[in-house]
Amino acid sequence: MVVIQGLLLFAINYYFVYYGTSYITSGLVAVTFSLIVVSNAFFERVFFRTPLEPRLLIASLLGMLGIALIFWPEVNSLSLQDRSIYGLLLLFIGVVTASLGNMAAVVNMSHNLPVVVLNAHGMLWGALLSTIVAAVLGREFNFSYEPGYVWSLLFLAIFGSAVAFGCYLALIRKIGSARAAYAAVLFPVVALIISTVIEDYQWSGLAFAGVLLTMGGNWLALTRKKVPLAAAKQQ
Repeated sequence: MVVIQGLLLFAINYYFVYYGTSYITSGLVAVTFSLIVVSNAFFERVFFRTPLEPRLLIASLLGMLGIALIFWPEVNSLSLQDRSIYGLLLLFIGVVTASLGNMAAVVNMSHNLPVVVLNAHGMLWGALLSTIVAAVLGREFNFSYEPGYVWSLLFLAIFGSAVAFGCYLALIRKIGSARAAYAAVLFPVVALIISTVIEDYQWSGLAFAGVLLTMGGNWLALTRKKVPLAAAKQQ
């Protein structure tokens, strides 16, 4: 299951996502990948008989609607006459693949495997598969010693991969894969906040409304319905 998690979560789903971005814009990628919340909830139901919580499904809908509003110009420009459908199909396969990788992580977390060790072994298998695929496709292996490349690679490897996925796996163990996946909905919001400071991003009314919907969905997803004390004691 560690191998399956590594291949699905750290390699195969990225192939579909990266190739999908060749046909659709980053905004549509964010909207499509937010489906992982619903996908995780669905697969948890299929594999682990976890009940589908109405509040989580509503939260997912709010999150997807919010992301769609944030990137409305890109969503509105989507044409079914070009190859965008192909890109959306690749993204959807990437979402399903990542979600199945999440299910493998749920199994591994249930065995109380150390997060750091699980993360390292999973990424090792993902890297091995990526190396094999690159070799088979005849891709050139190279490395740039430019400071900008080296520092960005280190940041991605340490904070964007090891630390980020370590936190994500710990989150799966604590609150479940469906709720943990809501992080994918929040990524674009964080990116826009950073862009506002660094790149002078100009907020529109739709974007602001989208952030409010996304944050509302986040609150709904991460808060649980209170159980009466008597019922809790019976459980």
